[in-house]
Amino acid sequence: MKAIKLVPVLSLLVPAIAAAQPTETVEDSSGFDHPVAPVRNAFEIGVGTGYAQGGGKLGGNLGSLEDVAGPGGLVEVDLGYRIIPQLSIGAYGTFSKFQKGDNVLGDNDVLGATAGIQAAWHFRPDRSVDPWVSLGTGWKGLWIDPAAGKTTSLQGLELARLQIGADYRVSEDVAIAPVIGGSLSMFISQDSAMTQDLTELNDKEVAFTGFAGLSGRFDLGGQRGR
Repeated sequence: MKAIKLVPVLSLLVPAIAAAQPTETVEDSSGFDHPVAPVRNAFEIGVGTGYAQGGGKLGGNLGSLEDVAGPGGLVEVDLGYRIIPQLSIGAYGTFSKFQKGDNVLGDNDVLGATAGIQAAWHFRPDRSVDPWVSLGTGWKGLWIDPAAGKTTSLQGLELARLQIGADYRVSEDVAIAPVIGGSLSMFISQDSAMTQDLTELNDKEVAFTGFAGLSGRFDLGGQRGR
């Protein structure tokens, strides 16, 4: 008889206990900074664009970077693999077109490119607002391309490339981010109208290039959730 009397009591307690458990409210899931399913084992494709400008010595008798290349626009493509929700590794490539510096005369285009490897650390992969920092290194090139005649080429290393951004997850597979960053580079060789091929620069110097812009990232495959 006692067992029979407990049935109505339990039927009231179970829903009450379930209702008392912490649940995500509508505001939590629809607010600007809300929980999301973290991503792992996914391939990532990133595309970014923005403003870039450099400064510092080029080495040899070439003067300063800002005398050759003024401010310009940059396009970046990233390919990566998200090993765990916090960490991704991959490769990057950029292409830039700059305004002519004061030392570049005539009808010339000033172009730049980089390519290398990088790693990014995500601080809040389970939230819609996810700050991150990336560090990379690779190759760097700069060209002064005249309308007629030989192109001047500078080749070197992007010694260190640091970027800071904050992803905003607009969907399960897509995030956008404002990005700022900078890189330290050193040009090693030059090919110009005065040389037959790439020639090593004397008195190599370290120059700096800053960047600010927007990027988008697309996750392909992988797993979602904790």
